[in-house]
Amino acid sequence: MEQPSQSLSQSISYLKHCSSQLMTNRAVSPINISAQRIHEIASIEYLELEHASKQVSRIQKDLFRALLALDGDDKTIIKEALTAAIHRLNSELTVPTLDTNRKLDKVACDPALAG
Repeated sequence: MEQPSQSLSQSISYLKHCSSQLMTNRAVSPINISAQRIHEIASIEYLELEHASKQVSRIQKDLFRALLALDGDDKTIIKEALTAAIHRLNSELTVPTLDTNRKLDKVACDPALAG
């Protein structure tokens, strides 16, 4: 593994993969599994767990930032904080842009659409 996973969901998936590798290696050849291979997988798991822990802390900070921005009714900061938290949870998810939502609202409320 060259660099940590991009998101918490990737870290969890990778940790599951590492654990299944250990179980498979142990089931196939319980005596012959090398201590070095076990150490390599355990080291990778440790790094992923450390990275996941940092991601959780960042998500907490993003969510606290969003909560504080609610008091000031600052929608820009709220959206940035929530978007960052979602991205940290799963970097493959795309968050809809605010402009797209506004365009959809305008179309749905257009008086010309009323019969």
